[in-house]
Amino acid sequence: MRALVAKIAMLLGVLCVTASSAIADPPAGRVTSVRFGGEGQATRIVIESDTPLQYHVFLLASGANRVVVDLPRVRWSIGGLTTESGSGAGAGVVAGYRYAHNTATTSRLVLDLSRPATVVREFVLVGKDKDEPHRIVIDLDPATPQAFADAATGDMGGPQPVAHQVSRKPLVVIDPGHGGKDPGAISRGGVKEKEITLGVALQLRDALVATGRYDVALTRSTDVFIELEDRVTKARNLGADLFIALHADAGGKPATRGASVYTLSPDGEKRIDGVSQQHDWILDVEVDSTRPDEVNQILRDLVQRETKNQSARFALILADALGGSGWPTLENTHRRKSLYVLLSPDTPAALLEMGFLTNDEDVTALQSESRRRTLVTAVSHAIDSYFDSQTMMVAGR
Repeated sequence: MRALVAKIAMLLGVLCVTASSAIADPPAGRVTSVRFGGEGQATRIVIESDTPLQYHVFLLASGANRVVVDLPRVRWSIGGLTTESGSGAGAGVVAGYRYAHNTATTSRLVLDLSRPATVVREFVLVGKDKDEPHRIVIDLDPATPQAFADAATGDMGGPQPVAHQVSRKPLVVIDPGHGGKDPGAISRGGVKEKEITLGVALQLRDALVATGRYDVALTRSTDVFIELEDRVTKARNLGADLFIALHADAGGKPATRGASVYTLSPDGEKRIDGVSQQHDWILDVEVDSTRPDEVNQILRDLVQRETKNQSARFALILADALGGSGWPTLENTHRRKSLYVLLSPDTPAALLEMGFLTNDEDVTALQSESRRRTLVTAVSHAIDSYFDSQTMMVAGR
């Protein structure tokens, strides 16, 4: 959506964006891997990214021994799964690592040490072609506590902004409905909606990652409860290019079965401004205080209109893909409703009701991993078609 916003503003001749420090920078690149190697206690850390990144490494001794790597704001996409923060196991002198966004303009990788160590070498390897990652390499050797303390200079500032940008993968955020204390719909046999949505979400995540075309994030990957507004906020904070919520329906007639796809209704569109103000959902076009309020409102309206159009475009593609796959669907598969998770003003979104837990055939299909593969394949193909059409539209402008 950021590219769309920029194009709209340029067409109006008013784009002069100067982001305030409170607005997050767009990602300078994506970190795709943090790896460890070496012999004995000597440890090599390799940070892989899809674009060259400026970095700043320093030692920190405040209660625990740590090595800190500051980066410009990046998209954390370890193994293709995009998150705002995460952690992993280390090796050698590194007990484990943690990563997150540090400020609106920086991200940080923290290496927790199992024993004192110092940086004995650091260098950068630039990828030879677009398929080869760029690497930051840091070598650590064990050291005495005094040597570590002498080298621990503390935070001396972060990296400078990186001008080099590359085309990034689209980010798809999958939202498994319900979770934790909220089971959602429950079948006659006790099958809970929250279990179905999470199972399909994990299958869809794996299918999308396997294509190599996308970064993928889940609003939840375990049985936890997440507020509706937090699901939308997470997708916006990550910079989602598409948001798809997964649910299973319930009805008063056991014979009713089949999937349906929802986008935001006109009543829902009227809620956007109020909810955006309540949760400080600021659009990129609103960060320039030098523009007249009337111009910013025009830009906001254009962004929301385009978001609505793209949501509808994806919903129609998804409805066709489901029908063509043989997965049962309701008549008038694409429907509209005032659903909270569809309220983001700048993220194309759709909610997929995968079937009815009040229908025995749908329950059987939704419980079967092999039967669900038909559903997941259809959704994955729809996402491919949607982004293919986006590429063709941009190329045609």
